[in-house]
Amino acid sequence: MSKVQADTPAAGTALPSNEETGDRLGAAENSLLHVEVQDVTVKRNPVTAFFLFLGSFMIPGLGMFCEAYFVFAVGNLKSLWKKEYPNCWSPHNPKDRTCPETLSDSITYTQVCGIIFGQIVLGFFADRIGRKWGSVSTAATMVVGAILIIASKGPNDKALWAMFTAVQFIFGIGVGGEYPVASTSANERAESSSKLQKRRGETVVLVFSMQGWGNLVNTAVIIAIMAGFHQYGPKYDPYALEVSWRLSYAIGLIPLIGILLYRIFRLSESAVWQKKREALKAMGGNKAKGVQWRKFGLLMYYFWHRNFGTSVSWFVWDFAFYGNKLFQGTFIKIINPKASLIEVLEWTLLNSAVALVGYYFAAFTIDYRWMGRMRMQIMGFSWMFVLFLICAVHYDELRTPKYIHTFQFLYYFSSFWGQWGPNATTWLLPAELAPTEVRSMCHGFSAAVGKAGALVAGVVFNLVSDRAKFWISAFCGLAGVILTFFTIPDITGLDLREGDRRWLAILDGHHEYYHGEAVNPKYLSILERMIGYGRNYRPEAAPEQVVAYKDAKPTTEMAVVSS
Repeated sequence: MSKVQADTPAAGTALPSNEETGDRLGAAENSLLHVEVQDVTVKRNPVTAFFLFLGSFMIPGLGMFCEAYFVFAVGNLKSLWKKEYPNCWSPHNPKDRTCPETLSDSITYTQVCGIIFGQIVLGFFADRIGRKWGSVSTAATMVVGAILIIASKGPNDKALWAMFTAVQFIFGIGVGGEYPVASTSANERAESSSKLQKRRGETVVLVFSMQGWGNLVNTAVIIAIMAGFHQYGPKYDPYALEVSWRLSYAIGLIPLIGILLYRIFRLSESAVWQKKREALKAMGGNKAKGVQWRKFGLLMYYFWHRNFGTSVSWFVWDFAFYGNKLFQGTFIKIINPKASLIEVLEWTLLNSAVALVGYYFAAFTIDYRWMGRMRMQIMGFSWMFVLFLICAVHYDELRTPKYIHTFQFLYYFSSFWGQWGPNATTWLLPAELAPTEVRSMCHGFSAAVGKAGALVAGVVFNLVSDRAKFWISAFCGLAGVILTFFTIPDITGLDLREGDRRWLAILDGHHEYYHGEAVNPKYLSILERMIGYGRNYRPEAAPEQVVAYKDAKPTTEMAVVSS
C-alpha cells in the first residue's frame, strides 16, 4: 500500500518514531472506524414499515416531546392563572397584589437558567458517562422536577408560586441536558447504520420534531380539559381551572416516566461513543493524561470558529424568534378583543400546527445537496429578516383591522420558516460539526448560548417599544445570514468518522498530516478556508491513505485503514 508523503514539520518539532506513531494512531483509527453497522434486511408490509419508521424517531424523541410539553405549558397557562389567582397575577387594584409584579418573568427566567445550567453541565458529563446514562440522568431530573411542579403547594398564593418558580429550575436542568444528549445520540445512531448515514440530518431533525408535537399536544390537552369542565368563558370556576392546569401537567408526566424506564432497561449505549473510547485507549488510555488536559485547548484552537458560529447563530435565532411570539397576543386582540381562554388557546394550537409542518419540510430536505444545512439556515434567517422588516416598517398599518389577514399571514409564515430553517439547523449543527469526543459538550455550550439569547431578548424587549422589537428581530435575522455565510460549513454527505479521524490526528499532534475529506474545502466554512485548513486536502489520496507520516515505511500499520 503506497503512502502519501507529508510536508516536513517545522524545525524543532519533536516527532515520535515512525513505527510508534503509526502503530498508535493506526490502532486508534482501526478501533474508531470498525463500528458495527446496524442493517435491517427483513422485508415487511408497508403498514408495518410505516409504524416502524414512526417509532424510529418518536421513541428517541420522547424526551424532546416531554420537555416541550412542560416548557411551553407555562406560556399556555399564564392566562388561566390570571383568572384563577387574580390578586397574585393581575389584580384590579395594585394594593391587592399578593405576589411580586415580576412573577411571570421570574418563572421564565428561573426555568431558562436551569436549562442553561443543564445544557452545560449534563452536556459535559454525557461525553464521559456515555449517551445512555446521560439520557437516563436527564429523564430522571425531569421526572423529579415534573412531580414537584404538579405538587406545588403553599399556605397562600405567594408561597405556592414561590415553590412553583423554584422547582422550574430543577426541571430546567433536565430539559437542558436533553438538548445535547438527544442530538448527539440521534447523530451517532444515524452514523452507525448504513441505511441512515446518508439521511443523518433527516434522522436528527425528525427526533427534534417531537418538540413541535410536545407544544401542540400540551395546548390540545389544556383545551380538552377546560372544555370538559365547560370553561368556555366568564365566569370561570376556580376549582375547574385548578384541576385543569395540574391535570395537564400530570398527563405530561406519564410519557416522561415511560421514557425514563425505557432508557434504564432498554436503551443501548451509542456504538460510535464506545468506539471513540476504544480509540482513545489505543492512543494510551489512562496513560494519555496529557491528551486529556490538552483536549480543550486543541478544541478551541482548531474548532473555535465552528463553536462560535453555531452558538452565536443560535443566540440570534432565539432572539429573533422572540419577535415571532410578539404577534400572538396582538393579533388575537385585534381579531377578537373579548377572546376567551379557550379561544386564545385555539389560536395558539393553530400556530403550533403550522410550525410543526415546518419541522417536516426541514427533515425531508436537509440531506439533499441542493439544500443542505448552511443553505437552509441562511434561507430561514433571510425569511425572518424580510418578514420582521415588513412588520417594523408597516407596524401601524398592520395593527388596524383592515390588514388583519395580512398580519395573520405574516404571523404563521414566520413560524413556518423559523422551523424550516434555523430552529432545525441550530439544533443539528453543533453536534454534527464536533468530534465524538466532545460532541455533547459542544452542543450543550451552543444551546446554552442560544437560551441566553432568549433570556436577553426578554429583558431588552421590556425596555423598547413594540415597533422597535420588530426592528431588532429583523436585524437579528440579517446577522444570522451573515454569520452563517462565513462561519458555518456545510457537511451534508460527510461521514462523521472523517471528523473523528482528523480529531485523533490533532490529539496526536499531527494535524498537518491529515489529508482526508474532513478538510476538503467543500466541507469547510469560508473562514476555515481563509485560515488555510483546505490546503491539507489531497483529493488524489485513496480513502485509506488520509493520514501519512514523513519518511513512512511501506508497512500497513502506518496508514489509516478504512473500514
